[in-house]
Amino acid sequence: VHSAGLAISKPLEETTDNDWNILQNILVKGQFDLAKQSAAIMRKQGLGGNYIAIASKNGLVAGPNNVAYGTAKAAQQHMVRLLAAELAKDKIRVNTVNPDGVIVGSKIWEGAWAEGRAKANGITVEELPAFYAKRNLLNEIITPDDIANGVFSLVGILDKSTGNIINIDGGMANAFVR
Repeated sequence: VHSAGLAISKPLEETTDNDWNILQNILVKGQFDLAKQSAAIMRKQGLGGNYIAIASKNGLVAGPNNVAYGTAKAAQQHMVRLLAAELAKDKIRVNTVNPDGVIVGSKIWEGAWAEGRAKANGITVEELPAFYAKRNLLNEIITPDDIANGVFSLVGILDKSTGNIINIDGGMANAFVR
């Protein structure tokens, strides 16, 4: 499971090359490096396997002040599809879990990211948890346990699924894949 998390939320004119490179290196290259190493091990074992990428709703939905992060998340999602097509012959399934608004229990919401998202949405940092819970169709707070359940579903139940995205977001209509 590739679950490295890092987020930078800035308008285009404030996004630096360093911001861009950090997100690409950790989120995209990190996923690539882990996939390459894990695929080599799984192929050697000859038992098939699972590779799950934790991406984000932001890879599917465009929003303000998010060019570097959203682009990295979209790259992660597409890499999963490419790897699923390549690794299926080895019975290695590759899927994505797409969270949104995991505020409770997530360090991503400490500091500048929370401030950037609050600014982009015209609210205060203190209003973020309620804002994110109320904007999904189920009006639910998304927790790390919900993300773990998505991973478990792909690994333990959906044993004939590859190249897919499971959104764990309480229902975000603009992120519906189909």
